[in-house]
Formats: sequence, C-alpha cells, structure tokens
Amino acid sequence: MPQLPLSLLLCLWCLGRHTPGLLASLGMESVRYGLYLRPSPAMCRDQAAIHALLERQYGLRAAGHFMPHATIKGFFRSDAAPERIADVCAAVLADQRPFTVFNNGVVGFGESGIALRIQRLPSGKMNAALQTLHEAVFAALLPLVHPHCTFTPREWAGPRFDAHLTLAMADIPGRLFAEVLGFLRELEPIGPESFCADTLQLFACTSDVWDGRW
Repeated sequence: MPQLPLSLLLCLWCLGRHTPGLLASLGMESVRYGLYLRPSPAMCRDQAAIHALLERQYGLRAAGHFMPHATIKGFFRSDAAPERIADVCAAVLADQRPFTVFNNGVVGFGESGIALRIQRLPSGKMNAALQTLHEAVFAALLPLVHPHCTFTPREWAGPRFDAHLTLAMADIPGRLFAEVLGFLRELEPIGPESFCADTLQLFACTSDVWDGRW
C-alpha cells in the first residue's frame, strides 16, 4: 500500500494567537512566513521541557518563544496571499513521502545557539530525504519571496542546510555558553533516537520589529 504524502498544517500564528482573520487587518510588511517540520509528539514534549528547564535554570527564553520545530524554509517576507503560499507548499509535499529523522545529539552553533542536530543518518551520511525536502520547498517558495526580504539571503540553504531542533538561541550570555552546553550534554539523550517526518506546518508570524533584537 503506498504511503500518503507529507501532510501540511496551516498555522496562522498572529501575535501569539491562532487567529487567521487577523492577517487581513495587518500590513504584509509585518508578516513573515516559514515552513517547519513538526517533530513527533514525544520529541516536541522533550524539546519543550528543555526550553522550560533552561528558562528556570539560566533565564533563557528566546528559543522557548517558538513551537518545537525543525526549519525547512525559514522566515520570509511575501506579498502573496497565505492561501497561495499554502498551495505552493502543498504541491511540493504531494510528491514527498514520510521518512525517518535521526537524533544526532547536542551540538553548539558558534557561541550563540545550541541544538539537537537531525541532519544526518546514524552512519554519519546526510539524510538525503530531508535534504531533498528542503531543496524542493526552497526552490518552490523562492519566487514568492519579497525582493526586500532580509532573512532569505542569509539563510542556511542548499548545501549549507543543517536541520536541527533548537534548544537555546540568541540570548545565551557568552560567559555561560560553555556551562549551558555542558549542562545539556549531561542530559543526553534528549528526546527519542528517531522519529517519523510526516507533518509540516506553515506558520505566519507577526512583529513590528523584524529587524530588531530577538
């Protein structure tokens, strides 16, 4: 029996509330879209638990502002209607099938972020299905990206794509980075060893200060 294609959920996440009608009253310049792989419920639970623990232990809040996710196409500005963006995503996913994602463990990104890398197979090779999904989505959405989008030109895309589940980002004090990284590594394994990639979420997020500090 053939597998069903990857499913797509449209989540219009406006000002912290799921209120699709609100987009109609906002200027397009305040909205940014993103397509994200939703981890399994078990992985979501464990990632969210780490966010809560890091807030309580170290006062870190930035990563916990967002839902558990792995970015497939990051924030982008677009003048296209949400329904048009959703249709483009759905068309890409119709040709994709669920696949297994593996937990590669805790990694540091410079001294600004800490995540669970999910880019590779247990053998160390790139997860070709995950890379293919990213490249297909990126290519399909690129024509809809506003020419003045500030995120897309500096996005980790194509050969630079490195899928991960963020545990901490942006607000880790430099003097505490090694401490937080070591703390998280002592908690390993964090989350399941693997999960099925079968659901993606298209989010519309709003902010008045997209170029401001996180």
